[in-house]
Amino acid sequence: MIMYKYSLDSTSKKFTCPNCRRKTFVRYVDNVSSNYLEETIGRCDRESKCQYHLKPHGNKPLVNIDNIKICEPEPTFINFNYVSNSMNYDSHNNFIFYLKQYFSDSQVSEVVGKYFIGNSNHWSGATIFWQIDENGSVHTGKVMLYDMYTGRRIKKPYSHINWIHKVYKINHFVLQQCLFGIHNLKNHKKDNAVCIVESEKTAIIMSIICPNYLWLATGSKANFKEKLLKPLKNYKVIVYPDKSEFEDWNKKAQYLNKKGFNFSCSRFLEDKGDVEGADLADLFLLNT
Repeated sequence: MIMYKYSLDSTSKKFTCPNCRRKTFVRYVDNVSSNYLEETIGRCDRESKCQYHLKPHGNKPLVNIDNIKICEPEPTFINFNYVSNSMNYDSHNNFIFYLKQYFSDSQVSEVVGKYFIGNSNHWSGATIFWQIDENGSVHTGKVMLYDMYTGRRIKKPYSHINWIHKVYKINHFVLQQCLFGIHNLKNHKKDNAVCIVESEKTAIIMSIICPNYLWLATGSKANFKEKLLKPLKNYKVIVYPDKSEFEDWNKKAQYLNKKGFNFSCSRFLEDKGDVEGADLADLFLLNT
């Protein structure tokens, strides 16, 4: 593998995209000086909708690092007490209120416990989607704010999404994500398929609608990658990419199958979804 003079910033820091004006812009970094390049040089994470990507000129290789052993830093884990406390205190949760419009109290209560859906006062009515791995280690939590009636994420005047380790101001935190819901793998029968979607919201809703399957979420398009999917190597897995993402996810699924995985990529949304970016939850709840 070649290390280049410039590369996209590998941290979680995001800037305002010069094209769509969303705070989803990843800037290029000079790997020698560690400084950012001009503020317009970078890539928007909204790959399907914005597609802005301005690459730096003169990006020359610095060194071939194939034979260099790189030691990744150990991930930081969060004490499980934070998870328990987020579920214990009496706080209104917009997302849970939304679920109760479609499902019974007992169904909602069950799924809240299964996925450890937490409350946060970072924003009034916010939700925490904890990332807990198959060994029970808490990697982090994603804090998100939803509209209690539509179930849509609040994106104005800015996108209400944050990491719990940033909310708690944990210094020197090393984030290594895992699939949302993967902690349920230990209780899942291998005869039943594991299903993967992109959003945590969709995984939760589909786990109520189709409870025989284990529903997991990548949390982002970019997280459909081998490093996070390793625990699923001995399972039959069906992936449901959002509409317009089929080609990308299917290509990755085929690559993983060559490495011993058992993945199939569904065209369900590609063929039936009417809106670009639509997911399974959108489709099923429209028909309830």
